[in-house]
Amino acid sequence: MRTMMPKFRFLYSTPDGNPKILDSKSLESNIPVTRDESLSSDPKRITYRNYMESIQTFLLENLNEFHDLVLQDSRATEEIKSIDLVAEKRGADYFPASVRVRTGKDETWFVVNVALTDRGLSRIRQDYDLLKYLGSQDENKFLPAIYFINTFQDTSASMLGSPVQMFLAEWFRGYHEFHVSSSAKNSQSVFSLWDTDNGYSEFPESVALQLIEKVSYILGYFFNLETFQEIYPWHHAAGDFIARLTPFPDVKLITVRQYESRVSFPDDSHENLNDALLIFLANLTIRARIDRIGGTGQFVWLRGQFAKSIFIGFLKSIMTKEQERRGSYDFFKKFIKTLWTRTIEDWSQLFIQIIESYDQRAPDFEIIKENLVDHIFDVYQNCRDLMIENKIDIN
Repeated sequence: MRTMMPKFRFLYSTPDGNPKILDSKSLESNIPVTRDESLSSDPKRITYRNYMESIQTFLLENLNEFHDLVLQDSRATEEIKSIDLVAEKRGADYFPASVRVRTGKDETWFVVNVALTDRGLSRIRQDYDLLKYLGSQDENKFLPAIYFINTFQDTSASMLGSPVQMFLAEWFRGYHEFHVSSSAKNSQSVFSLWDTDNGYSEFPESVALQLIEKVSYILGYFFNLETFQEIYPWHHAAGDFIARLTPFPDVKLITVRQYESRVSFPDDSHENLNDALLIFLANLTIRARIDRIGGTGQFVWLRGQFAKSIFIGFLKSIMTKEQERRGSYDFFKKFIKTLWTRTIEDWSQLFIQIIESYDQRAPDFEIIKENLVDHIFDVYQNCRDLMIENKIDIN
């Protein structure tokens, strides 16, 4: 069915949750394509008008398919009345715009992820394919649904006068980026939810512990017990995970850069899975404790209480996968015994092996090295405490 031509508006998001119209002057201003254009010898000059019109063209080129997606929303009526394209906070690789479709009194939301930089262009097709692939196995809907992507031959790809690629995906309405907003060593951190619908709000560490447990669960859930493939790299500071706080704390993953095994073994042994999981867990306990103040400021190392949340989320995910795979908890119980019998010397040796594999030039390497000794003790102690407290229910 051919749909009527919808009416478009171009806006930008604001921290108070009220998007503002891009006026004629703003539309002619350049998008800051690089984080710091003073470091770029030849930054691309792309105006907000070019950017918005290329997204508009992309949607119109796929209007029938897009209209069918809108109609799948139970709140939608027959025709698209109007579409608001809202420029959102840029990510590490993409310049997203929310697509807010009005068919009646309510709205259906999507997101268009737009690659403008060389790095974004080199990654977007792989990211699109990985999200599609993992989404096909994601019964829990941890990942957004992925719809369609343009090609460099499409009209929308030439609107900016330089290579551009974009794809349409589900927008998790009510979910937002979250980060540490203030932190002092050995005291509880305060976190901020970047709620662009209702305004930014702060929440306590007690809620953040639940969110980090869910982050750990999601990453563990996508660890392949047969091939050892995992989602990596991922970063809190890059906004890879988004959260909602009500009616209960919940987390979604919206970025997948790679999905492959990071370990290899010389022979096929039953112990390989144990070792692969231990290496995965060690990496997870480090990475899940790192954030930046406000997402872009100085690095923060989350307190020892977060080690317990990471463990609980990870173990619950492996328990779930074992149930799905075999219908029993035989391997899981053996793995629990492996964790229980590991000494602090065993953990120390493993973590030394882990950080030796890290790039020492990475910006977060110093904070990892600074906190490693305490971290090893946190992992050892929390692992034993969990076994004693029997926090993981195997019923």
